[in-house]
Amino acid sequence: MKKICRAFLLLTVLCISLFGSGCEQQSSSADVSKEIYTPKVSSESDEEKVVEAKVGTISEKYYHEADYVNPYIEAITFETDGIVSSVDIEDGQEVKKGEILAHLNTDEIDKRIEEQKLRLNSVKKTLSKLKNNKKADKYEKESAEYDVQIEQNAYDSLMSEYEKYTVKAPCKGEVSIQISEEETEIKKGSHITAGQLLCNMQAADSEKLCMMVYDDQKFSDVDFGMNCTLTQGDVTETGKITDIVFQARGGDYDAYYYVITPDRKNSKLVRGGETINASIDVYTKEDVVTVPADAVKTVDGNDYVDVLVDGMKIQTDVEIGIQGDTETEIISGLSGGEQIIIPNITEE
Repeated sequence: MKKICRAFLLLTVLCISLFGSGCEQQSSSADVSKEIYTPKVSSESDEEKVVEAKVGTISEKYYHEADYVNPYIEAITFETDGIVSSVDIEDGQEVKKGEILAHLNTDEIDKRIEEQKLRLNSVKKTLSKLKNNKKADKYEKESAEYDVQIEQNAYDSLMSEYEKYTVKAPCKGEVSIQISEEETEIKKGSHITAGQLLCNMQAADSEKLCMMVYDDQKFSDVDFGMNCTLTQGDVTETGKITDIVFQARGGDYDAYYYVITPDRKNSKLVRGGETINASIDVYTKEDVVTVPADAVKTVDGNDYVDVLVDGMKIQTDVEIGIQGDTETEIISGLSGGEQIIIPNITEE
């Protein structure tokens, strides 16, 4: 009888223990589900703060250094077929306008010019005799004048062709001789064809304010007419992209020159001074939802923000658009006015 009582008492204690444990676990679970998140918002040392998702205007800008350089390279080519008799330049040489860069052999055209000169002189003499002969027929004189004009045109044409045998600098500047793997060096005795490249040349008086950008896909969005802000020390001015010049340098060294024309006629930006920093307004959107850039978090390629809803932190997926200096556009996921939780980053 005592054994039965002891067993009953033990069973009763065990049931009470299990019931109490279950209640405690259930209570704990219920407490977690009702946990309220209260972010700190006042102290500078707080780890997080709350801001409001705004509806307004956002601009995305690209930044790059600019300088006064000459982006325009002129290809200097031969204008006719021939054999090179001399190349009078070296790579990097400074030349003056009209200075001779190369000669072609002129033996053949010299002979043709002399022959044509004889024909021209002959018809001129015939015309002179007819004019001095009062009895000469009117139609003979007209025919002689016509012959002179024909031979004069032929002579002038040969002299114009002769000019093509000498290559001259079209302006003052620096020549650049670059030979690709497919090309051979042009030197005395080389056989060349019309249009063949002799050298490239940069004019000394064609400097422009430019951003030189190597083959960067990011800047492919930059186009003519885009507004720029230019800063050099204490000087700040505005300008526009007025030209885009491509220079093939081979491989990863191909470059684009974005020419910037300051809006101010007498620009105070100078070459050789402090660095000129340019910012380009690439995109501007109005009436869009924006949040601080540091509010957007990314996990496994998915973007989200933490939204404060009824005292609770709710992770909300978003689709982002353009990025400003301090803000990010939210294309979907927010409508504006939401309370956004972001880290309160303080400088140490």
